[in-house]
Amino acid sequence: MTRIDIRLELPHSIGHVWDRLTDWPSHSSWIPNTVVTVTRQTTGVGTEFVGITRIGPLRLDDPMTVTEFQTPKAGLASCTIIKTGSVLGGTAGFTLSAVNASTTRLDWFEDVFLKPTALFWWTAPFVFVVGTIAFRSALNAFARTL
Repeated sequence: MTRIDIRLELPHSIGHVWDRLTDWPSHSSWIPNTVVTVTRQTTGVGTEFVGITRIGPLRLDDPMTVTEFQTPKAGLASCTIIKTGSVLGGTAGFTLSAVNASTTRLDWFEDVFLKPTALFWWTAPFVFVVGTIAFRSALNAFARTL
């Protein structure tokens, strides 16, 4: 498993950042080459969505299910998802912390692995490097959309 952690401070209220991060289809506008579609909508836990990434002729389907959904309260919020696909496994999510009324700290994490792990255990360093670059770039793009 590969752990990727990214932290950003965003000049927006926690409620605004939360609303944008939990608008799953909007992730399509800031994750390169990816379209995110909700496949089962709830008010939080149990929501299912899939990110379909295309690079040239390659396609990666990354289905996910929300397993934790703590709306902003007392300056904190968090969301965790589990990756349920046949290629990518693991968990991902974020925690938001209000620094003040107009600044929010975003802590994003990915604990990911390629399946089957018995064959792909050796890919962890590659996944870490490429994943860190890709997620940092995507989150910087997210910050620009706020």
